[in-house]
Amino acid sequence: MDKQNRRDSPRYSITLYTEFVEREASPARILNMSETGFLICGDICAGAGGIIKASFKVRPSSGDMSVSARGKVVHARRVDSGEYEYGVKIIGFGRPDEEEAYHAYVGELSRTVKPR
Repeated sequence: MDKQNRRDSPRYSITLYTEFVEREASPARILNMSETGFLICGDICAGAGGIIKASFKVRPSSGDMSVSARGKVVHARRVDSGEYEYGVKIIGFGRPDEEEAYHAYVGELSRTVKPR
């Protein structure tokens, strides 16, 4: 089975700046996102199976909203820049309206950005 077929939903390339909340607000970037998760890159090393909390801003057409998401690291690797990339499966949001804004944003990406 190839990698694409194992995914729950398509990924959309995007760059959002974020921070790992529980790690003294360490900066990071979201490189792509989907309905079920995102790929994040930063200088914090978290192993597969770990739980992270990230805070970032989404921009659905309804307006900007800060979103706090918790996720489980499903894979992690060190990249050439010395940073780490993590595939994160979302397991929860801070509030229901944050979840709605996240899904609205990904829905808009699905109509404007070609999936990876």
